[in-house]
Amino acid sequence: MKRDNASRAKRIKVRMKDLPFASRPREKLATLGRENLTNEELIAILLGTGSVKQNALKLSKTLLSQLPLANLAQASLSELIRLPGIGKSKASRISAAIELGNRLFAPASFTQTIIQSTQDVLLHLKDIVEKKQEYLLVFYLNARFELLQREIVGQGSLNSMMITPKEIFSHALSTPCVTLIVAHNHPSGDPTPSDDDIAFTTRIHEAGEIMSITLLDHIIVGKNGYFSFRENKTVMKKNQLTE
Repeated sequence: MKRDNASRAKRIKVRMKDLPFASRPREKLATLGRENLTNEELIAILLGTGSVKQNALKLSKTLLSQLPLANLAQASLSELIRLPGIGKSKASRISAAIELGNRLFAPASFTQTIIQSTQDVLLHLKDIVEKKQEYLLVFYLNARFELLQREIVGQGSLNSMMITPKEIFSHALSTPCVTLIVAHNHPSGDPTPSDDDIAFTTRIHEAGEIMSITLLDHIIVGKNGYFSFRENKTVMKKNQLTE
């Protein structure tokens, strides 16, 4: 019986409200300020609640033991969801917080960003170069080549994403977009376009001509470099962008 009681005691979860008031992350945030909280405490606030086995603070520590902060910033939503005790809701809050941080500390706001060359585009693709999944991004530009919007429109291989021209151009119709640039990464590291890449680019190029929105380029990036459809005169012709 004593053994049963001991094992049962070990299984009892220490709830956040059972912690000393001064040790609770939310209370510490209010009294000491956010700069005085640990990474575990800040993430515990994002999590909101714990799991069946762990309170929010313990779950936060477990999360960071599996994904240190630098790796956590690069984790996709699906990777976060797969972690024990996280789930879709908690993963969404973490992902949203990371994106807000990225936007806050971006080197320049989109309204000040002008895309004048392939190299300008590559600067905005560093975050997907070493991703383990393919990410499809679209850059929407106005007549002065100012970046209006950057959207992630798909995740996975181009073949599995089944992205249609409608999904690409729907964002363009809500902005003064005149031209756009498509980009995605190859997790293999080799940026050489596949047959699916070429077919996809052809569809988007032809749809753009019908809608009078020019596809300036489709850029593929990988650890081993990049491939520009425009520079290689594949599908589209040379246009105003410099190399």
